[in-house]
Amino acid sequence: MKRVIIVGGVLLGIVLLLATGAVWYGWNLMSTPAVSHGIAPSPVVIEIERGQSVRSVGRWLEKEGLVPRAALFEAYVRWTGTAGRIQAGRYSLDPALTPRDYVNQFVAGDAIIDDIVVSIPEGWSLFDIEVYFENLGLFPKERFQQAAVMQERYRNFPLLDHLEDDTILDGYLFPDTYRVFPDSTPESIVVRMVTTFHDRMSSELLDEIRRQDRTIHDVLSLASIVQKESATDGEMPLVAGVFWNRLQMGMRLESDATVNYVLGTRKLQPTFADTEIDHPYNTYENYGLPPGPVGNPGLPAIRAAVYPAEHDYLFFLHKPDREIVPSRSFAEHLENKARYLD
Repeated sequence: MKRVIIVGGVLLGIVLLLATGAVWYGWNLMSTPAVSHGIAPSPVVIEIERGQSVRSVGRWLEKEGLVPRAALFEAYVRWTGTAGRIQAGRYSLDPALTPRDYVNQFVAGDAIIDDIVVSIPEGWSLFDIEVYFENLGLFPKERFQQAAVMQERYRNFPLLDHLEDDTILDGYLFPDTYRVFPDSTPESIVVRMVTTFHDRMSSELLDEIRRQDRTIHDVLSLASIVQKESATDGEMPLVAGVFWNRLQMGMRLESDATVNYVLGTRKLQPTFADTEIDHPYNTYENYGLPPGPVGNPGLPAIRAAVYPAEHDYLFFLHKPDREIVPSRSFAEHLENKARYLD
């Protein structure tokens, strides 16, 4: 029995010695400057995305020669309890520093401040966005136009997978404020906007859309019209209810927003000639929803399209002070028009 205890004790001692040696070896490597691994002593830039895993960061660092082993980096970060404290950002890493220094830099958020703040208003179409990016000097509008259509690289997004290749992604480019870098690609910005769209579409909204036996594409098409036809977020359910009633009754939507989308204009009241243009998106000439969204709606417009107000209005107009005036009949609508607009 004593021999067993002694042997067991010796084995335990060997295991502890090896474990201690492994920890010391790993700590030593994490404390060794990257330049000692034989890479050129010039800064390396890394961009850490929000929610990016420690493992993927470690793999990138190993690929660039900044850490000896990705697994060692991951083990160190988890052992020190810093995994949840690494901040997203764009970092310039000096190879003269150690992997431990990089971890401290990530935790402190000591990132490069060379990003650009871009604000995409609710309702903007792909055309508006591409012109905006071109004016900012990010890239030619044609480049963003080419990136913002359905293609294989976006097939991993569940809410886009039903779209055919080359479908314009209007409706799915969520309007928000983003921070981008001067060398960002159009595709990377599209991915961020679509990712934000997925984040904002709650399970409650998606479940309700399925319960109503509607498609996300149709909801976004209606929401994009509601967005452009509403003066405030508060009136969006009423406006959505008007268009919903017209859809249920088989009436044409006759939305000025769809005509403006076709013509690339922003007219408050298109001319009769405008409304007669032959185009699939013109809801003065065609019944039902347009083939796709006429812009990128915000969350209030999307919620209004999912939960339109219940009423019996079929028309509406906005007074000069932007107050909405709904009507139940065309005759009533003409009276309101004469009273407030003519």
